[in-house]
Amino acid sequence: MLSELSGRGDYVSRTLCTIAEIDAVAEQWLAVEQSCVSQLSYFQTFSWCRGWVEQFCGPRGPKPHIRTVWQGDQLVAVWPLMIAGGGIGLKRLENLGEPHSQYCNVIIRPDADNDAVMGLLVDGLAKGKWDVAVFRPVPADSRLARALRHLPSIRGYENEASVLDLSRYESTQDYTAQLGKLQKRNRNRRRNHLARLGELSFSMVWPGHPEFAELVRLAATMKRRWLSETSRYSVGFAMAEYETFLSQLDGNADALSGACLSVLRVGGKVVALELGFIQNKHYYAYLGGFDWDLRQLSPGKVQMEMTVGWLIDNGVEAYDLLVNPADYKRSWSNRDIKLRGYALPLTWRGWLYSGAWLPTIRPAIKRVHSMIPDLLRRLATAGQGVVCLFLYV
Repeated sequence: MLSELSGRGDYVSRTLCTIAEIDAVAEQWLAVEQSCVSQLSYFQTFSWCRGWVEQFCGPRGPKPHIRTVWQGDQLVAVWPLMIAGGGIGLKRLENLGEPHSQYCNVIIRPDADNDAVMGLLVDGLAKGKWDVAVFRPVPADSRLARALRHLPSIRGYENEASVLDLSRYESTQDYTAQLGKLQKRNRNRRRNHLARLGELSFSMVWPGHPEFAELVRLAATMKRRWLSETSRYSVGFAMAEYETFLSQLDGNADALSGACLSVLRVGGKVVALELGFIQNKHYYAYLGGFDWDLRQLSPGKVQMEMTVGWLIDNGVEAYDLLVNPADYKRSWSNRDIKLRGYALPLTWRGWLYSGAWLPTIRPAIKRVHSMIPDLLRRLATAGQGVVCLFLYV
C-alpha cells in the first residue's frame, strides 16, 4: 500500500518503499520519464532505479524511499531516494543508487504545477526518522536545487561535470575539422599505431544482443584491472554483483535511449569498451575499460573518439563525462555543469556528519590517501577496503 504523506490542492504525495510498490506504478513511471524534457535525469528512470533496488536493497541493504506526487490517479513526479545505514550507525536519507548514481534529481511532467509538486516532494524532510538528509550532487540549475535552496549547503562542497556539447557539430567531419592541429595529429597517430595490430572496427551494442551481458562484464573486468594497476579502490565496484545489475539495464536502439555499449575491436579482439546511457539526446559516459596490456597505444582514447563521432552522426547533443572533475575530462569537454550538495542534520550524529565529517575529515583522508606513494599504497591494499568504506559514507 502506498503511504500517503500530504496534499496540496489537487496533488497528493506518496512514498514507495518496496519492489511491489515500484512495480505497481511501472507504466506510469515510464510515462513520466518519457514526458520529462529535462536532462541529467537518467538516474531517476524506472530501469535504473528498479534494477538498483532489486540488486542492492536486500534485508541488510538500504531501504527505498521513493517520493512521488500524484494528481488523482496520475503520477506526475518521482524523486528516488533511499535510507542507508541505521542499526547502531548513522542513518542517512540520500540519493537512491549511491554510490553508483551520478546525479540527484527529479523527473516531473511538464504540464504539472511545478511549485506545488516540488513543495510536496521536499515536504517533511525535517521530520523524518533519520539522522541526516544528504542530497548530492544536485545540478545547480535544476528544479530540485531551487527547491532545496533553503537547506544548509555542505560546506566546501565543490563539484562539476565535464560535458562535450555536440550540438555545435553537424557531422563527425565537422567535429574533426574544428580540432586543433596538435589534437588532430595525436588522434591520427593513436589510430595508426593501434591499426598496426589489425583492422580497427567500432560498433554500438544494445541490450538484447547476445553479447551485451558478456561485454558489460568484460568492461568491468578491464576497469578492475585498471583500478588494481593504479592502486585505486572503488566502493561501487566492491559491491557484489555490480556487473549483473548493469547487464540487466534496458536500452532501445530504435528509440536511441537507455543503456548501450560502444565497442572497439582490433583484428576482431575487443580492446576498449564504454557503457553509456542515452536520454533526451544526452549521453552519459558511465563505465569505460580498455586492455591494460595495450595502454601505451591508448585504445580507450580511440574508443572515446569513435563514440563521440557515432553520437554526433546519430543526433545526440551531449557527451557527459559525469561528476568529479579531472584533467582528462576537461581535455574532452567544452562546458561544465555546476553541482550542489545539501545536508540537513536532525540529530547530534547528523550534526557531526554534516558539520565535521563531510566538509573536513573525509576530504582530509582522501587528500592523504592520494599522496601515498604507489609502493606504499600497494602494500596497503589490504586495508584500503576499510578506508574506502568510511569514504563512502
